[in-house]
Amino acid sequence: MLFGKAKIKEGDYVFLSQEYSGKLRLVIGRITSLADSVARVRGSYIIPEGLIEKVTSGRGDGRPKAVLQDPDPNNCIFMLIDYVETGIFDEDIDIDSSKAKWINEERFHVLDGWLKENLAELFANVLRAKTEEDRMQARAILIEKMNSLYERDLKDHMYAVARSTKIL
Repeated sequence: MLFGKAKIKEGDYVFLSQEYSGKLRLVIGRITSLADSVARVRGSYIIPEGLIEKVTSGRGDGRPKAVLQDPDPNNCIFMLIDYVETGIFDEDIDIDSSKAKWINEERFHVLDGWLKENLAELFANVLRAKTEEDRMQARAILIEKMNSLYERDLKDHMYAVARSTKIL
């Protein structure tokens, strides 16, 4: 996969999507070794369970469905504001067939922080609350978490998402 004039190389951060057990699995990670078109990627995987459920139940037409069909580092946030399954990823991938995309270190750390801070579940709790009381309580927990973050880029990103989802 080319990015600009340069190829993805060892040490670069990547975003990729792949089919895994009949579901979409996103991977963010760093290339630790590279031989021909096979790269060892270490990082995290994300299966957007909430968004998959929403689309398969018919409640996710439009943008959610489009995001699942063509995920990229710029639209993946729509997958991370609902329930997700995550885990450690440390596998070999074929760069040419995996749709690997180069991402900068800052983007990697924001996405990785989103997972490590469990922000997907906090957003899902607000957006899927059954009553207004539950929504306000989940919103208060989310705002408390946002205010407690030290990583500036992650905090800014989180506030932007909260505004765009009309939580703030």
